[in-house]
Amino acid sequence: MVRKSFVLMICLIFLSGCWDRVEINDLAFVTASGVDKEDENKFRVSCQIPLPGAMGGAGSSGGGGGTGGDKPYYIDSAVGRNIREANDSLQQRMSRRLYFAHRRVIVIGEDLAKTGFHKSLDVILVQPQSRLSTFMLISSGKAIDVLNSSPHLEQLPAEAIREMTKNSLDITVKEVIQDIDRPGKDPVVPIVDVVKTQNGKKEEQKDEVELKSFAILKNDQYKFETNPEETLGVIWLKEKMAGKSITFTVSDKDEVNVEVARESLNVVHEMKNGVPTFTLYLKAATILNQNEKNLRVEKPEVYNDLKRKLDKTIENQVTAVLEKSMAEGIDLYGFGWFLFRTQNKLWMKQWEDSWDEILKDLEVTVKVDSDIRRMSNTGIQAEE
Repeated sequence: MVRKSFVLMICLIFLSGCWDRVEINDLAFVTASGVDKEDENKFRVSCQIPLPGAMGGAGSSGGGGGTGGDKPYYIDSAVGRNIREANDSLQQRMSRRLYFAHRRVIVIGEDLAKTGFHKSLDVILVQPQSRLSTFMLISSGKAIDVLNSSPHLEQLPAEAIREMTKNSLDITVKEVIQDIDRPGKDPVVPIVDVVKTQNGKKEEQKDEVELKSFAILKNDQYKFETNPEETLGVIWLKEKMAGKSITFTVSDKDEVNVEVARESLNVVHEMKNGVPTFTLYLKAATILNQNEKNLRVEKPEVYNDLKRKLDKTIENQVTAVLEKSMAEGIDLYGFGWFLFRTQNKLWMKQWEDSWDEILKDLEVTVKVDSDIRRMSNTGIQAEE
């Protein structure tokens, strides 16, 4: 009997309950946050928080209670001398504890990005709740305006931005931090903008989010925004063109559209008079989606001419962004990072300290080999 009582007492010790539990109704789940520069040493941190009572849709009472408004989320912001101080100020008017483990995106305001944001990202490294897999973007204007947008297809702007980022370049906080710290490599970050829907009815237009360009950075500073040609060049260099389409001109009034099915990019380097040179070999398998001129692509001479034009279009896209970034001493592709890994002794001895200047005169050749593997069959008679 004594033995049974002793075992029972031991069991009671381990079944004492959850003494430090945190109820889900006590947490404010942050799905997106933005950081803007307000003034010298002043930062505005904004958070997007879903409202549990508004997430059930029409006719749903939801859960959690105590929430209201015409949107299923809540936006608030606070100003501080750093990110943590701003978060602390914001917490003072929150009935629930801010919880960042479910944050999907973080948006850096344009003004902050142009002056450098590495210190702002450091808080993500030291905050246990933060995830390095969070998508990172730079806003065209204020980050808080992006969080306040009203996308039609998603309940939360954070979800719309996340899905669009996955279809573009899924750049995460981890990748940006790594590129900032890597020798001979500079980051590229998608730019998110707020635009009006083009539905023909001005009174029904809403603020949608749009991703159509990239911010090219030097270390942690935003230097320039890519134009449409340079944007495609970035995607080629990141090997993310599969599933995307490009249009190129075949005559004065006709274009051809192809979808990229597969791509591969290989780099080869050699030394010329003690200076490294690079050749990028880019291969692309494409599908012909639209043939405005109705070309008979099955004819070898027509196919070869179309292939040459496609090769040149891709080459121009890649070359455009490389030349512009290298002229400013920015290593977008990571040629220096390639030398750091393959020619480390020479990198440390000859190139590391002057790589920004070497980049401006670096010889880089782009060679493209595309292939149109399948053609559309519209049943329309093609040109002879």
